[in-house]
Amino acid sequence: MTVGILSDTHGACVITQAVAEQMLQTSVKAVFHCGDFGGTKILKILSAVFSPLKIPIFAVLGNVDGTPVAVPAGVELLDRFGTIDWHGKKIALLHGDDQKKLQQTVLSGEFDFVFSGHLHTVHDYTKGKTRCINPGSVVLGRGSPDSFALLDLNSGALTIKPS
Repeated sequence: MTVGILSDTHGACVITQAVAEQMLQTSVKAVFHCGDFGGTKILKILSAVFSPLKIPIFAVLGNVDGTPVAVPAGVELLDRFGTIDWHGKKIALLHGDDQKKLQQTVLSGEFDFVFSGHLHTVHDYTKGKTRCINPGSVVLGRGSPDSFALLDLNSGALTIKPS
């Protein structure tokens, strides 16, 4: 079962649309946005692509996000931190700008996966039983590389794709 992970879209609507369409072609079953979406337009794009197919979108606020007045259909906005039980996997979702909270979450041993963003740099490491993934930033010039991630929750295979 493949899920899509993206972060730090910073209001880049055209790139986010392209990333969403790429994710859709890989038959993702859920989408996780790690914050700094940069406005409700990004959430609307994700909703327009995934909601008609009943693919859930989980998102957290990043350090540059204000709380949206209205959250589009199919988007579950989890404030600054959220936990999701997804097909037998316990996932923590946070932006990552609060390094103390990030480290506490990783070291707690409560999660199979921690998805975060903020640093605009891809990382994939494991502490204890918890695998930590940062998909990088989809925005050209902001990430290293400019990217998003696809994760097969069953096999653990992670693919970093250019945005």
